[in-house]
Amino acid sequence: MAERFLCSDPMAGDMSFEGVEEILDALEAALVSADTPLFDAARQSWQPVGLHPEVRSAWESRGHYRPPGSTGLALPPLPAPSAVEVDDLAIRRAAYARARSSPRFERTAEAPPPRRFTAILLVCALMVLGVVGWVVVTFAVKVSAFAGGLFAVGGKR
Repeated sequence: MAERFLCSDPMAGDMSFEGVEEILDALEAALVSADTPLFDAARQSWQPVGLHPEVRSAWESRGHYRPPGSTGLALPPLPAPSAVEVDDLAIRRAAYARARSSPRFERTAEAPPPRRFTAILLVCALMVLGVVGWVVVTFAVKVSAFAGGLFAVGGKR
């Protein structure tokens, strides 16, 4: 099975893990810490081990198997949203409200081409049809003359 997670620690080097359970084992063995950068191949993103949602939920579910009152390892609490993120959210909501309230731009029908252009196009099309018709009639006359000549030559014998 291919490794899904890659931890990069400057002190210990790079370590790869197949799944979340292996990361939890490494956390308990102190091979990695909660702030060790973790690359998730499924999400294609880097983040600290302690902030990865799957690792956190698996850590919480693993904690249910510990005896009550035991002091085990604990992941750090999730950081509170920063003021920049809150401002960004407010800006996005305001932009969405502006987009919803603004009048919609509807596509208007395109103006028809001018009559002069249409007339020129029609004359050109008629000229092309005339030339093609002349070529077809000329070809038919030549073929019929050739066929008539063959018939007349064959009739004199």
